[in-house]
Amino acid sequence: MGLSERENMRKKSIVESMLSGSTDSTEMQVTEQDINIVPKIKAETRSKRVNLLVTPSVYRDAQKKCKRMGISLNECINQFLANWVQM
Repeated sequence: MGLSERENMRKKSIVESMLSGSTDSTEMQVTEQDINIVPKIKAETRSKRVNLLVTPSVYRDAQKKCKRMGISLNECINQFLANWVQM
């Protein structure tokens, strides 16, 4: 898979649509109401680590959005995954 193919897949991803605010993905449309990410008290100890590779622009935009929401990027991803596996 080439770089241009990966970039096209990223542009169609749920995360990209969340960050950009667009909902043109035909596979799954997600609104901010669907993703309940809010600051909250941690009830379970986090002991698993995951490395993510993202583009610099996605990382920058996600950091900005998390800062506006008053949560860390780690908390955002943790809550997103928790909500996603429950869907």
